[in-house]
Amino acid sequence: MSDTGWHHPDQPDNEGRDQPNMPPPPSWQAPQKPGVIPLRPLGLTELIDGAISTMRAYPKVMLGVAAIVVTISSIISFPVQASLSNSTTQLSPTATGQQVADALGPALIGTGIASVIGLLAGAFLTGILTAVVGKAVLGRPAPFATVWAEVKPQLGRLIGLALFSIVPALALGLVITLVALVLPPLLVIVVPAAIVVGAWLYVLYFALAAPALVLERCGVIESVQRSRALVQRSWWRVFGILLLAAILVAVISGVIQIPFGLAGGGAGLFSGGAAEITFFGLVIGTIGAIIAGTITEPFFAAVSALLYTDQRMRREGLDIELARNASTEPPQQ
Repeated sequence: MSDTGWHHPDQPDNEGRDQPNMPPPPSWQAPQKPGVIPLRPLGLTELIDGAISTMRAYPKVMLGVAAIVVTISSIISFPVQASLSNSTTQLSPTATGQQVADALGPALIGTGIASVIGLLAGAFLTGILTAVVGKAVLGRPAPFATVWAEVKPQLGRLIGLALFSIVPALALGLVITLVALVLPPLLVIVVPAAIVVGAWLYVLYFALAAPALVLERCGVIESVQRSRALVQRSWWRVFGILLLAAILVAVISGVIQIPFGLAGGGAGLFSGGAAEITFFGLVIGTIGAIIAGTITEPFFAAVSALLYTDQRMRREGLDIELARNASTEPPQQ
């Protein structure tokens, strides 16, 4: 068994050797809350509080790494945003399709490159943050060097999972595009149906896949299967918690970014031309987005990882396994 206690329930202990689990001495009591959450099935407030407690207990890794990754990703994508904004501003209302394509083509290519970079950054950040939560549950230290050593071998699989997760969205987008070209009136039915199907597929197959991949050290397909096994028969609960977390993220992000947006727009009123206004607004908006992402990315990742933990405690008795591993050397009688 790994020293973290996160192995798959069907995997044998002690690196492949089936051995009986020896109970601790009778005088030893497993800690009820060795880390950021109690070791039992969690309520909604405990999930949210656990995510916040993880960020407070491990600020250097949770917030520090998030700040670095979000900043680098934003700086890389900034020229693309500026180019796209500039191209849009220069287009006249009477522009032909060819003129639109000529103006937006390079910017859209840049957007694709920035999206790939964002995907890589997101996979790295998800792995780091999830690994920290795994240690926070047991109340163990999580220095970056240790966390990175655990995540580095799985980075390729995390990227693969991120790519795999967008396949359903691409397929549904293709269906919507075909319907728009052939039978546009059906879009009023197809678009809502595609949103429902997309949400169902994401929650069932991908909502808990990344935590399973990182904490159980499994492959891409197995992580998707693990997500399905943990979410089925609890789809609405998982969906509701993730939806609430997403709403909280949107609210927090909006509260942080609105002042930056107002500052950018207000200062732009005193600038000389449209280009300066757009550039200044983008700079200020990017700073606001960096600050917001530094806070919201760790929060949502922590909620997802703790929700995965909660589902395993409910389905597989993980709380007993974690309690056993919370103290690696229980007191001798």
